[in-house]
Amino acid sequence: MSATVTVIVKAAPVLTASLDETMCVAGARLTDDGVEWIRLHPVPFRDLATDARFAKYQEMEAELIRPRTDRRPESWRPLPGSIRLGRRLGTERAWADRRDLVSRLYQADMCDLVDANRTGSGPGTRSLAVVRPADPPELVITERGADQLAEWRRRAEGAKNRMSLFDDPDTSKPDFEVVPWRFSYRYRCGREDCNSHTQTIVDWEVVALWRRVRSRPDWQELMRAKFEQQMWHDRDAALFVGNQEQHPSSFLVLGVFWPPLAGYQPRLEL
Repeated sequence: MSATVTVIVKAAPVLTASLDETMCVAGARLTDDGVEWIRLHPVPFRDLATDARFAKYQEMEAELIRPRTDRRPESWRPLPGSIRLGRRLGTERAWADRRDLVSRLYQADMCDLVDANRTGSGPGTRSLAVVRPADPPELVITERGADQLAEWRRRAEGAKNRMSLFDDPDTSKPDFEVVPWRFSYRYRCGREDCNSHTQTIVDWEVVALWRRVRSRPDWQELMRAKFEQQMWHDRDAALFVGNQEQHPSSFLVLGVFWPPLAGYQPRLEL
């Protein structure tokens, strides 16, 4: 099918066991009935042509097919070469355009999402949502396990050595970098009996910030200043979450929505 999608989150790229570099994208799909969540995977973002490399909150059109093994109702696979870029929603008027879009997407308490997916994903079971924590989340930074790092580094080295004979070494993309740290959010959702959730953040932005500050001795404090304070202080913040195909009741933080509290005026319905 042909679809118009506004990109909302871009996950950090990963290397598969077959050494393919892919990323997961989630966004809002425009339909005749309104707006609904959609997941695009796999997307080889760093291999896309320059005129197909979309930004967050940018509209795009693409030809999509249903994946063979992914039963999550929001999941679609973009056909290579079909992406056409459109306008980008800005941050004017306290993120008004972005707020209007996000407000129309499915929202839920995290506990309810987990409960709904305990028996597996499938038609009628939501796997993407907007979640509003009861309080600002805590950023948890931990080292990844030695076995996982060894496997990821093996894949990165394999991908580096698998350069095609047709690749131009002077214009090829940078080597895939393994991040030895896991960044997670710990928070309580809005359900009264919530005991808390700890979920890995896979947003490309958390990796980008780590790369900018990692050489500084206070890099962890700088990351907490961004993800605990700046994104939540005087902000109407929420989380974008999605589950894992192989572990449906295990959810990840795909991104943070953090428009300012002041200055927003919703559109009047005529």
